[in-house]
Amino acid sequence: MKKLYLLSFALMFMVFANAQQSPVAAGGVATGTNGSVSFSIGQLVDDTYSNSSNTITTGVQQPYEISDPLPLQWLSFTAKLQGNQALLTWKTANEQNTNHFEVEKKAATSNDFSFLVSVATNLNSENESYQYADNTLTEGVTYYRLKEVDNNGLDNYSQVVFVNLQSSNATTIKVYPNPVVTLMTINFNAAENKTCQLQLIDGLGRTVLSKQVACVVGNNSVQWNVAQLAAGEYTLKAVGTDMRPVKIIRN
Repeated sequence: MKKLYLLSFALMFMVFANAQQSPVAAGGVATGTNGSVSFSIGQLVDDTYSNSSNTITTGVQQPYEISDPLPLQWLSFTAKLQGNQALLTWKTANEQNTNHFEVEKKAATSNDFSFLVSVATNLNSENESYQYADNTLTEGVTYYRLKEVDNNGLDNYSQVVFVNLQSSNATTIKVYPNPVVTLMTINFNAAENKTCQLQLIDGLGRTVLSKQVACVVGNNSVQWNVAQLAAGEYTLKAVGTDMRPVKIIRN
């Protein structure tokens, strides 16, 4: 009898020692008595040993491990005016599963946000900082938000921030014809004799055409051939002057 007890104990020890290596079922186990129900989740691991005289059955419930990365955290998102552009700054934490960011903007007169630019992530699990300057501002309130896109395609939005470009004593660049097909005439004022730069900026904030101009004090008139420019809407700026940018359309 003592030998049988020792044999049973040894077999039970061997089964429990191998239990973690022999999962035979997965899911949950529910039990209940008199209206009380308990439910356990995990892998149900069991084994049975039998001989001509005895049968030993063992079982253990081991929990599943969840290893999905934690979601990105928005630490801050701000927008402030710097001259005639909006400087966007944001800080994040835990970028383990982040693919990229998308900056979206909306004018006060618009109903929906529109895509402005895509910003690559630095893939830093610690705190990370980003900046983007939007130099396509028009007068009035402009709203911004960030869209974080995960590697699995899911997205996560930041809070909404805004800037307000108010009118000043500066006048707007005058352009005609507008819309333009080939040649346009640009009138603007300069405060001193110096070299100015005219820039055409697309909807993504990229300077697609630029032109150096020898400016004189007072009114300046310049002709610019934009036949090579793709059809669309652009912002015209006169860098080095106090003139407000103007929207032009290339047909």
